[in-house]
Amino acid sequence: MTDNQESTSAKLRSIRKSKGWSLQDVERLSRGRWKAVVVGSYERGDRAISLKKSIELMNFYQVPITALFTHTPANMGADKSLNLILDQRKISASNDIELLGIKRMIAYICAKRRDWNGELLSLRRDDLSFLAILQDRTPEESLKYLEDNKYLLK
Repeated sequence: MTDNQESTSAKLRSIRKSKGWSLQDVERLSRGRWKAVVVGSYERGDRAISLKKSIELMNFYQVPITALFTHTPANMGADKSLNLILDQRKISASNDIELLGIKRMIAYICAKRRDWNGELLSLRRDDLSFLAILQDRTPEESLKYLEDNKYLLK
């Protein structure tokens, strides 16, 4: 398996798990369109997934296809054009007072982009500095906070 296949497989699993779904849930919720054994084999990298199937699965998950191809390294010094993907569902559901500024920022970005899906929000890595300011933290501390509280999709 290539690094790219491994990364895509891991992201497929991460996206499904971020929704709180088991493989059986995927099969049940898709009314059999997506078989648990097939999705599991995509996630393990035992079976290659075509671009067409990737798009269809991401549509079923209601996640932009770009989530499969966005790399988010742990190293803050990495390529600054890379994206962070915020899980809006978890952020919206949280009563954490530290998220008030982030919630306002998400609302602003969604309105500006006319993106009303309310599931995930892609941010530029440079936006992390702004998030950090909203939280009165360093970018590294803000990233750790988002990761520790599982507000980022990986």
